[in-house]
Amino acid sequence: MGVFYKWGAGRDPGHPEIVDAYDSTLVTAEGEEILDAAAGAAVVNLGHSPPGVADAMAEQAERVGYVSTSHFTTPSVESVGEKLASMTPGSLNAAFFVDSGSEAVESAIKLARDYHVARGEPTREAVIGRWASYHGSTLGALAASGNTGRRTTYVPSLRDWPKIGPAYPYRWDHEGSPEEQAIAAARELERLVRRRGPETVAAFIAEPVGGSSIPATRPHPAYYREIRRICSEYGLLFIADEVMVGFGRTGEPFACEGLGVTPDLMALGKGLSAGYAPISATMVADRVVETLEEHDHSFQHGHTYGGNPISTAVADRVLDRYTEDLFAAVRRRGGRLESTLEPLAESPIVGEVRRVGLQVGVEFVADRETKAPFDPGAAVADRIYEDALENGVYTYPGGGSVDGQAGDHLMLAPPLTVGDDAIETIGEAVVSSVNRVADEEGYETA
Repeated sequence: MGVFYKWGAGRDPGHPEIVDAYDSTLVTAEGEEILDAAAGAAVVNLGHSPPGVADAMAEQAERVGYVSTSHFTTPSVESVGEKLASMTPGSLNAAFFVDSGSEAVESAIKLARDYHVARGEPTREAVIGRWASYHGSTLGALAASGNTGRRTTYVPSLRDWPKIGPAYPYRWDHEGSPEEQAIAAARELERLVRRRGPETVAAFIAEPVGGSSIPATRPHPAYYREIRRICSEYGLLFIADEVMVGFGRTGEPFACEGLGVTPDLMALGKGLSAGYAPISATMVADRVVETLEEHDHSFQHGHTYGGNPISTAVADRVLDRYTEDLFAAVRRRGGRLESTLEPLAESPIVGEVRRVGLQVGVEFVADRETKAPFDPGAAVADRIYEDALENGVYTYPGGGSVDGQAGDHLMLAPPLTVGDDAIETIGEAVVSSVNRVADEEGYETA
């Protein structure tokens, strides 16, 4: 939700003023401590104020604060690019730096278009997305998104790109085993491409693991294997949006690795600098870059602060912290967080608790048997969020996952470095808040 900062109007009383932060803790101007169970917006992967990062920022600022990457490069840009190429799967060896996740997705969309134009297929322009997805707030990224609440006002300004259903096993009506359901769901893409005509479609974009719109949804790996097959067979580029779930959130360096697929383009952000500086990147497969080069097709795109030396110096320092030891700890901490939420299995308003790595999605329902969602007017997720915040724990609420309007959920995505005591506090606060709102709604709780 956008926030306006109005000179002379005073601080919005609905937004606590944070004056200090450390580890998993935010400190307000009044001295209140808030446990950050969402890492901001799944950004602060290494916790608040990790040692050494501010030093890298200051050191770079004293040397070179800005150059135009259209004409120059810097050591930090080169180093970050090399590290990302070595971290990301397959042949994703080229990096295009911008400043936000939205811009990284926008860059991927434009690159897909350039790739097809360079190959002599200028009719390929559509980017197929999924309903209940979110890829960013710029018009191109929003056109590819399926988050109805964020799209509605701007629909007249958006390209009318098609969508398939979300990767949402809890609400699929496909029959068979999880693998058979996954394949059936993925083949919706094939039917859509065939109906529309492959010659009109440039790319398919997806979050490998659900983000804020339907957090922690991950189908059987057969889903993405089938998606990869379809994209390859019909000439689409597969864009993986890992802005929220990349850099260890899922317990793997990148979510795609846990699914056994490699995209053609990958959008990265958030954890790239762990929140210390605005930076994102679009990783590009060798064959895409080589196609542009072979046809002497230049990529007419860029942003003033893309590849900024200070941001890349921060990212360079941050990337060194993403180690296999940290990823193993993420898997352990995620399991511990899930165990603290076990009482929710008995809650009359909890339909499902999903976890991937250190990301948890709690979905709320009015009826557990039918999976019927609450009326949006009940604001169930927002009330649970407010109650938890009053008890010192900040979470990430959301809605609209079922039909664009109804569907309440809560996302938990604390820093990857969160301590065991903090995990216990998060679990206790969330369980307590869910029970309190269930009681208010007239349900019987234990």
